[in-house]
Amino acid sequence: MSTKKSYLFVTWEGGGNLPPVLGLAQRLIARGHKVRVLSEPCLRKTIESLGAECVVFKKHFTRTDRTVDIIQDWDARFLNLPTFENLLFGPAMDVARETMDAIKSEHTDVVVADLMMVGSLVAAEACETASVVLFHMPEYLPGPNRPPGGFGLIPHKGRIGHFRDRLLSILFNHATNKFLPRLNAVRKSFDLAPMKSAMDIYQQADLRLIQTCKTFDFPIEPSPENVRYVGPILDDPDWADAGLECTSNGDSRPLVVVSLSSTFQNQRQILVHMIDALARLPVRGLVTLGPAMANETFHDYDNVTVLPSIPHSKVFPKADVVVTHAGHGTVMRALAHGLPLVCFPMGRDQTDNAARIAHHGAGLSLSSNAKPHQIGKAIMRVLNEPKFTLNAQSLKKAILADVNSNSAVKELEKIDYSMVPKEQMRAMFK
Repeated sequence: MSTKKSYLFVTWEGGGNLPPVLGLAQRLIARGHKVRVLSEPCLRKTIESLGAECVVFKKHFTRTDRTVDIIQDWDARFLNLPTFENLLFGPAMDVARETMDAIKSEHTDVVVADLMMVGSLVAAEACETASVVLFHMPEYLPGPNRPPGGFGLIPHKGRIGHFRDRLLSILFNHATNKFLPRLNAVRKSFDLAPMKSAMDIYQQADLRLIQTCKTFDFPIEPSPENVRYVGPILDDPDWADAGLECTSNGDSRPLVVVSLSSTFQNQRQILVHMIDALARLPVRGLVTLGPAMANETFHDYDNVTVLPSIPHSKVFPKADVVVTHAGHGTVMRALAHGLPLVCFPMGRDQTDNAARIAHHGAGLSLSSNAKPHQIGKAIMRVLNEPKFTLNAQSLKKAILADVNSNSAVKELEKIDYSMVPKEQMRAMFK
């Protein structure tokens, strides 16, 4: 192992972002490194249970109740603009200042930032501290051979495909660059040169770790110099009730597990439709609600069990199909068990994940407005056509190989600010 380092993680409670971010922190702690986590008060107990020191935000990210919705993007349609306003750029000044305070309060070798915490990347650059940004999803940025994220599209070769991707990249950059003056105001306050594009904030990071399987994704080619695919982290979220078990009680019917977003996405109605669909099928249904829906009540059926939560690690080994919103964590854990999926994306990166599932033939993607009969038909098709399971099993091999490589930890242990050609990198933005 390399010399022990001190890492400062900067993150927030966003549901699916936490297992890959905090899971990586936990792995560094297990290898003897010092880890502090700058985050929200509602995560203090979770962070401290890992053996990390928790430093809480004093502004903006100050929730004591993790179920309070600060994203407010459940009805967003184009590029999740509420996310840019409420998470990335709106609070960037506060995040930058509090990250700098944390860096100055104690020796820090590396700042490891959730991709939403762009202010922390500014602070790391100003302090000449190595910076790593975590993308806990497939590649989202546009490139010469692929469309930007958020559209649920797959790359297409040929003149028409290249034209489409160039046009969408222009639209993507136009939307994100509305926030460029705000980002550059933050940079100016730290005596840093302005950027020409808002997304350059990710390109100037020393490393950008994409926490998914490269085989599953559509990488930018050629890959940016700071990008590494490091595979997913498959840890269960801390709120999942580890005391619950999944038992068949001798019932040999296929088990269909429903797992939707842990944060609010106005998902009650689609849950009702999913439960109604399962009630009509020759299957056992297990529906997990997650924190956002845990206090909701649903109609009871003999063949459908509804639980507030249960760890995927306990139920997926016994499942036959996973029905999901296509959040990245759920998708990766399902595929790591070789399970095909029926996806109902509701926004964020989910449309992109669902598109990849369909592209790889590991499941189907439907509208989140689908009716019970449509849901039931899709579930039975995935159950009855072996090709979906075979394709999921193929992805399982690639995912588990990535997981076993422990690449993210290795990359973080290698990084050293003195190794980074900073002057060359900064010249890009002058």
